[in-house]
Amino acid sequence: MKTSLIASPRHTLARLLWVWRWWFFCLGCFSAIPLAIYQSDLGMDRSLAAMFSPADPTLNQYQHLQQNFGGNLIVMLVYEDADLMTPEGVARNQAWTASAESIDGVRGVLSVAKLVEAFAYIRPQFSLLTGAIPADPGAPSPPSKMLEKDDPAANSFRDLFAGYTHGQDEKTAAIVAMLQPGQTETAIEELQRLADQIPSERAPVLIGEPVLLDDAFDMIQADGNRLALGTIGLLSLVMLLTLRDYRIVLLAAMAIIWATLCTRASIVAMGMEMSLVSTILIAIIAVIVVAAVMHIGVRSRDNLGETKQSNMNESIVHVSAFLAIPILWTCLTDAAGFASLLESEVRPVRQFGAMTAVAALAIVAALIWFTAALMSLPTGKRKTSQPMSSDDQPTPSRKFLVHLVSTSLRHSNLLSITSIVVLVLCTAMVTQLKTETSFLKNFRETSDIVRAYERVEDQLGGAGVWDVVLPAPATITPEYIARVQAFETQLRELEVIDSSSGRTHRLTKVLSLADADRVAAMSPLLSIVTPEVRLAGMRTAIPTFADALLTFDPPSDGGDRELRIMLRSEESLPGEVKRELIDRVTLMAQDFDEQALVTGYSVLMSQLVSSLLRDQWKALAIALALVGILIGIATGSWRYALVALLTNTLPIMLVLAVMGLAGGGLDLGSAMIGAVSIGLSIDGSIHFLAGYQRGRSAGMESMSAATDAATDVAAPIFLATLALVIGFGILMTSPFIPTATFGMLIAATLAASAWINLTLLPAAIVSVDRFTNTH
Repeated sequence: MKTSLIASPRHTLARLLWVWRWWFFCLGCFSAIPLAIYQSDLGMDRSLAAMFSPADPTLNQYQHLQQNFGGNLIVMLVYEDADLMTPEGVARNQAWTASAESIDGVRGVLSVAKLVEAFAYIRPQFSLLTGAIPADPGAPSPPSKMLEKDDPAANSFRDLFAGYTHGQDEKTAAIVAMLQPGQTETAIEELQRLADQIPSERAPVLIGEPVLLDDAFDMIQADGNRLALGTIGLLSLVMLLTLRDYRIVLLAAMAIIWATLCTRASIVAMGMEMSLVSTILIAIIAVIVVAAVMHIGVRSRDNLGETKQSNMNESIVHVSAFLAIPILWTCLTDAAGFASLLESEVRPVRQFGAMTAVAALAIVAALIWFTAALMSLPTGKRKTSQPMSSDDQPTPSRKFLVHLVSTSLRHSNLLSITSIVVLVLCTAMVTQLKTETSFLKNFRETSDIVRAYERVEDQLGGAGVWDVVLPAPATITPEYIARVQAFETQLRELEVIDSSSGRTHRLTKVLSLADADRVAAMSPLLSIVTPEVRLAGMRTAIPTFADALLTFDPPSDGGDRELRIMLRSEESLPGEVKRELIDRVTLMAQDFDEQALVTGYSVLMSQLVSSLLRDQWKALAIALALVGILIGIATGSWRYALVALLTNTLPIMLVLAVMGLAGGGLDLGSAMIGAVSIGLSIDGSIHFLAGYQRGRSAGMESMSAATDAATDVAAPIFLATLALVIGFGILMTSPFIPTATFGMLIAATLAASAWINLTLLPAAIVSVDRFTNTH
């Protein structure tokens, strides 16, 4: 049998690295200095826009909304006040409103106190018609007419803003702050300080999509740091306890550091920033490095036990030559798997693919710099026993592995057929999994964030915020206002039934200046003027709110004016219901006017999750194709490449199918599981195929070659998998559910991959060889 690329030793290259080992070591160390300096400028983009491609139409529509209506970054300071609709409650609200309005980065505020000012435009405190003129100009102002319960206009005005500035029961207040883009983080910090100053018995809380996203970034960054430290620490401990070789731990540490610096410097050079996804970069680098050096450590330990100390240097050269090509191909397939993410439409995922592909190649360079020099350091070990002769009994662990592999080989045909059937069934099940589009579902139910949003859902009528943008005429006419009001009535009557639960869902709030105009027209004085005049007066009374709902001044580019309808829905809607609701609102808006847009935070987040999950299948297909091509080139056999793809796809689909049977669904955490798992689990397959082909080239029968190859790579695979499962398992405690899901899925997939690579892969390879030889 012809020796393949991964099975061919490269003694010339190994000896070259050995002779020049300290020069390579110095080159690696000194090159780290400029890399460390250059990568220090790497930042993180925490904006929502950073998650989308600049050309994404969903993002463009959202940016159009921001540009025409002065931004859409809104947070709400919510607190309890049983006396809200009293002069005392309004006074408290006024004081906190003024404090919020004075914060840098807050471009406008809407609150009950602001409504009181606006209602004075509709119902002045005094009127020439009634003669109700205050006798003493210095006397306190009388209570606002907006607080009167028997005034139809006041009741309609309060109902109009119920769900925004106050709850339906008028015992929950919300100070709505519109933030200035570019100053979001500072403004949120100051608003949080204001919330902390409100008495705790009023249960103050700051909420809103910018706050939610900011908290998510904080959690994910913390999870990334915890994963990096936990994984590296556990891997180092496992290597030290199992191999008892400090050189391997030192090699892994230096390779991780150098590859991380090189990757981060490359990110800066490519003009990218760290993002929501890339916080796990260091952990991914640690995984690939340890998977490689574990093979070096196990092979060095075994060779040292069979080699005299005087021949240790020759042994290290042999090990380097033996493993250099398989490790190189492993890193190349890792890079190919991660590079498949470059086809994603979600920018952070695409950038993560580029980062990890660079990291896999940087690891190759790091191992070249440091392996020979560090492995030439004295081990401090003394040879205490003679090598095991052919008459010696194998260890219990090896006997178990031989029995396990032999059993699999005896049933190779059955295992191969069964695996194909299981793969098809699992893939069919995974395609039917439900997707979770609620960003609130990314947090645990016991978290303060979820509890705060539950208050908004219950007391303010829904935390899902989105918008409809309609073209408006140069002059707002009664006919246009009537059309908008009729359209809003259709939106309020829209119902979507959840097929799984039978529940009926609808929009919880629909609000525009057409509604404000209807209330203003109830005033005898304002009923005789045109809607354009009434809305101009409303702009004078509450300018920030009015400008956020209508472009009063025609755009400079000569386009049409636009009117915005603010929508609210339950944030916790099931994914299918939310998508159907968005789709039906979009169709209704298009019927009103073909230029109408439906956008907003809820729409963006729904589109983001859908894009991630759609990209998952595309990325997985590309990863399988690229990895298959590389393995085919490396082994010289397309049959072996197909078998390797089968054994590395099965664990992914099996784990996702089990998750579905347990009641789980697809979310942000499972969006990259396919490509990442392929990149991480392929290591065992490549090393097995290299050993198998070496055995076959030496004249061994297929079953013997498979048994020897599987037992030879079993120790490093099991040891590395144990450490990685524990390392990624750390993430299961994360308060950010996608991170916990990602950790759980990766850990389970790696465990299943290790088992399959030592049982199914040998069986399938032997079956393929038998079939080929008989035909």
